Parts: sequence; C-alpha cells; structure tokens
Amino acid sequence: MPTAKRTTLIADACLVLVAVIWGSGFAATQYAIDSNMSPLLLNAIRMLVATAALGLLFWRDVRAMKKSDLKYGAAAGVLLFLAFFTQTTGLSLTTPSNNAFITATNVVMVPFLSWIFLKKRPKNRVFALAVLCIAGTALLSYTAGQGFRFNLGDLLTLLCAALFAGHIAFLELATRHTDARLLSFLQMAVAAVLSCAALLAFDFPAIAVADYGRGLPALIYLGVFSTGLCFFLQTYAQRHTSGPKAAVILSMEGLFGCVFSVALGMEPVRWNMVAGGLIILTSVVLTEVDFGRKKAAPAPEGERAAP
Repeated sequence: MPTAKRTTLIADACLVLVAVIWGSGFAATQYAIDSNMSPLLLNAIRMLVATAALGLLFWRDVRAMKKSDLKYGAAAGVLLFLAFFTQTTGLSLTTPSNNAFITATNVVMVPFLSWIFLKKRPKNRVFALAVLCIAGTALLSYTAGQGFRFNLGDLLTLLCAALFAGHIAFLELATRHTDARLLSFLQMAVAAVLSCAALLAFDFPAIAVADYGRGLPALIYLGVFSTGLCFFLQTYAQRHTSGPKAAVILSMEGLFGCVFSVALGMEPVRWNMVAGGLIILTSVVLTEVDFGRKKAAPAPEGERAAP
C-alpha cells in the first residue's frame, strides 16, 4: 500500500476513534452536570486535566515553541473554549441526544468557513444539504403533544456547532504552519486559562457546591480521553485530510452520542429521534458524494490507438 494512502487511512481511523469517544462524552458530561457541577466548573477542570496530560507528553515540543505557534494556538484555544462552553450549557438545558445530533450539524457549516479561511468555495449542493440538515434538526426537536419545541438549550447547542465548525476549518489552516503536538497543547492551555478565568469571574460559588466524589471520574475521562487525546488525534489527522472530510467523519459523534444515551438509560428511543437523526446523517454523508463525477466516455472506434 502506498505511503500516502496508508497515512490517509490512519488519519481517517483516528477521526473515527475520536467520534466514538466524543459520543460517549455526551453521557459523561451529563453525569458531571448531575453531580451539581456548573458548565464553567466542568470545562475548567476538564481543560486543566487535558492540558496537564498533553504537557507531560509533549514538554519537549512546548520548550521549542515559536511566536507564530502561540498565535495559531491562541486562536484555536479561544474557539475551543467558546464551543465547549455553549455545548455544556446547552446540554444542561436539553437532552443528550438533541445535544449530540445538533452538534453534528457543524458538518454542513465547515465548507462555508473553509471558504472564508482558505478561499475554498463550497459545492453548490452544500446549500441544499444545509436546508436538509436544518429540517432534520427541527424534526429532532419535535415533542409529541407539544409540537415543535426548539428551546434555549437547542439554540445554544446550534451556536456550539457553529463554533466547532470554525475550529475544524481553522485547524485545517493552522496545521499547515504549526506542529500537531504543539498546537494541541497550546489550544488546550489557552482554553484552560479562559475557562478558569470565567469560572472565577462569573461562577466562583460553584466550586464549593459540586459533588466531586460523584463527578470526578467523569471529569477525568472527559479531560484525558474526550479532550486531551481526542483533540490531539483530530489535530494530527487534519494534517492529512481536508476540513470538510474531517467534519463528515467527526459528525458520527452524534450517532454514537445517541447510542450511548439510550444504552445507559438516560432517555428512551423516540421516533423523531430516529427520523431526525437519519435526515441529519443523510445530509452529512451527501456532503462528500460527488454527483457530478462521470466516467470518461470511451473513444470512438476509429480514434483508438493502434496496438
């Protein structure tokens, strides 16, 4: 197998693993919230744990960082902080499956943001798929007897999806200029500093009321695996694939998030969960299907080269 193809397969496998772990992260985040941990406290601890883990692994790279590395790392860290804050706050106001599936809509946003960052115009069908994805999100928010209900938690999760899309698109640019290990540490460190500052400024009393004995295992899992490991794997993989393709694979976290939520008994299976999820995932898959590609027509008999 050619080296380039092997590298691409490894990158894709890394992104699938990230999607699985992120899917389980929705349930872990819910456990932490149920332990009376506020979104700001939860994010501050998970970012600190992830920063410590990455710092221990990549301390040699950290010592050799340049000013340009800090620039890209800081920008990625700001996006990461805002995305996690809106996602966690949204989860506290909606269900894990809604949070998971709505977050997955970032896949149709990434091509638009790649157009801004890298001057890559999205294909025309992306506009239609964006509408399809919104329709799936609306169906997902339907509640029997109450009609369509798109609450504040769903709205915050949609904002989170836009921020994660911005992060994915920006990483496609940043990985061209900065080492994946260093970029992973820097973005996590910046997000940790911002999370701690926000906690101290706006939610300091939350530190005293949290049930750490109950929520700490979930936070360690979120910090080491769902945050530290996953964002390193994502950053590494995006050196070898495009932002839109990475978004398609990572959007599988919505599917895994729903599976974990139902399997752990956090909510029942609902018809609109299945239907809305299928519509969203269909739009996700179709973003990478090239309907315009045609096989080359065979040359006329008289124009074929002689043997």
